[in-house]
Amino acid sequence: MIVEKSVVINDLICNYAETPSYGPTLILLHGIPGRWQEFLSIMPDLASKYHLIALDLRGQGKSGRTPDEYHSSFYGKDVLSFLTHEFEEPVVLFGMSAGGLVALDVAAQAPGRVTAVLVGDSPIDFVLLKTWMKSEGFMDLFSALRELAGSDTPLAQLTNELAEIQVNIPGKQGFIRYADQPGMDALELRQFAKTLCMLDPGVLDYHAEGRADEYLSGFDLEIMLPSIACPVLLIQGNPSLGAMMTDESVASSLAVLPDAISVQIEGSGHDLLMNNWKERSLLRAIFTFLDTLE
Repeated sequence: MIVEKSVVINDLICNYAETPSYGPTLILLHGIPGRWQEFLSIMPDLASKYHLIALDLRGQGKSGRTPDEYHSSFYGKDVLSFLTHEFEEPVVLFGMSAGGLVALDVAAQAPGRVTAVLVGDSPIDFVLLKTWMKSEGFMDLFSALRELAGSDTPLAQLTNELAEIQVNIPGKQGFIRYADQPGMDALELRQFAKTLCMLDPGVLDYHAEGRADEYLSGFDLEIMLPSIACPVLLIQGNPSLGAMMTDESVASSLAVLPDAISVQIEGSGHDLLMNNWKERSLLRAIFTFLDTLE
């Protein structure tokens, strides 16, 4: 059973979903924009062996709004405060996309509180990430998403508006409809429209305005990664299908992380097949990696 709860930490309402405790605690961190429901497809299986906590990061889902405080550094601080407040024992962190960067940040800041980190197709090449975030196509996309965020428009209409947004897939030329992206279907589109309904538009200010250097200031992977002593699993999708974790960034990260391996989910884009509930390969990677830690 998944139960939704909330706790106030440092004056911030932190919303999360929790399953009964059948083993070690595994914290799930969604991408940006997102909410804990991003992990619905894998939670039932993982809950058979782990105590799951899936967080809504600030400004997203049902967690508190903090105007003008959506710099990348705030998310790691929130998660660390949550861990300190709620758990005495160390936990495992699994972050998807930007959530993976948050997980790495927490593991670097507080090594004693994290036993392992799983990074799901996160943009760990910051040169490439900043170039993309400053591109016209990226800013146009996130400007359009920001206009829909927090809307009280009926969900069906909002979904239709989301479908028509023009997007440029990294590595490919030209624009396509948001609804026509590889692997996208009507259910995934509607789910993301719901996510946008529950999003503070301010979360996307840095993205919509191309303020990549400002957003990522103080976040230095070259310093962070070598300091992460716990085991790390880098889970990569296929860049030709929209995945963000490049072969080059994986190789360079493995060279500096003290204890890390990588795996690629075949046929997957950025979502690692969770959005279409074809999650068996991802679950194999998670269960197998965590089993080696026991």
